[in-house]
Amino acid sequence: MSSPWGPPPPGLDITENQNANIIGSVAVVMVIGLSAVALRIFARLSRTGPGLGVDDYVILGAAVLAIGNAACCLSSIQYGGGKHLWVVTLEGFTKLYQTTYAFVIIYINSITLTKTSIMLYYRRIFGTSIVWWIVFCFTIGHGLEVTITWLAGCRPISFYWRQYTDPTAVGSCINASVFYFVNGIIGMLIDVSILLVPIPTVYKLQMPPGQKFFVCGILLLGSFVCVASVVRIVMMDKLVKAHDFTWAMCQVFIWSCVEPFIGILCACLPTFAPLVRRWHATRTAQHSKPSKYYDHSGSNSNNKEWSRIHESATENSVELGSTVTTAAGGKTKGHTGPDPHDIMVTKHFSLSRSP
Repeated sequence: MSSPWGPPPPGLDITENQNANIIGSVAVVMVIGLSAVALRIFARLSRTGPGLGVDDYVILGAAVLAIGNAACCLSSIQYGGGKHLWVVTLEGFTKLYQTTYAFVIIYINSITLTKTSIMLYYRRIFGTSIVWWIVFCFTIGHGLEVTITWLAGCRPISFYWRQYTDPTAVGSCINASVFYFVNGIIGMLIDVSILLVPIPTVYKLQMPPGQKFFVCGILLLGSFVCVASVVRIVMMDKLVKAHDFTWAMCQVFIWSCVEPFIGILCACLPTFAPLVRRWHATRTAQHSKPSKYYDHSGSNSNNKEWSRIHESATENSVELGSTVTTAAGGKTKGHTGPDPHDIMVTKHFSLSRSP
């Protein structure tokens, strides 16, 4: 059967496809990204968590759109995505291009919501600054710019998918190669800017250098998103230059799914602190002797002082708790009871002596 695209290049096996690569890659990153969101919500709603904030709702929206992104990627298989062009029908090519059109809109909004969630998380932890507002506005503005440009880029919109399959189609479209390249570079620069926003604030914190390095390392885990963004730009450049368009589209679809889901993972990682604390406490309890805990709570539930006392005659060890209480108006010595307006700092010291 002759192909509407002409004869294939000599020696090309037109029966091969990349379906396994698409399904496997998308399934793995989707499970990782959605698991991260589930753990984030669990950590937020746990007993030691702070509760849901605006950034959590925004990341949920990003996850929903990322699922739509993955659905477009997987549905492309039935229309010829990941196959050689010469086995794709005109009808299949049209459906594939329609899927691609929707894919771009869903992708950019998923990425924008993920970046917005990260910025809102920064606001929750570090507050706002001029730099924060600049990067935040650029993030929102870039998402709007790409969406509006894409929707207005072809007149009529149907010309986007009819220009290759319908000789009677009349219309115009923007230069897709320039659009993908320019916006890919802008998006990558915004990614780098978002990573750098909290670094000056962390640097000014009064904490040991090791802790600063650890906090910065957690926040900079999102740098992998920059790597995925660069790879996607390269794949997009190859796509617009490829003759075997449907084959080259496979890698673009894959990396366009990897980027949002890994971005979601990186946005969720810093919120896992309550789960890490719970895991650490459980692990510590399993390797320690039975202890007695006394809860001396004042009338205000937000002010709790925990004192841990552990005495063991056989090991001659004792764990001491010292409490420093600072009142709102200054230092108070000899304070015998918790005041609802006091700030309490509890320190624990352990002294052991071998028999």
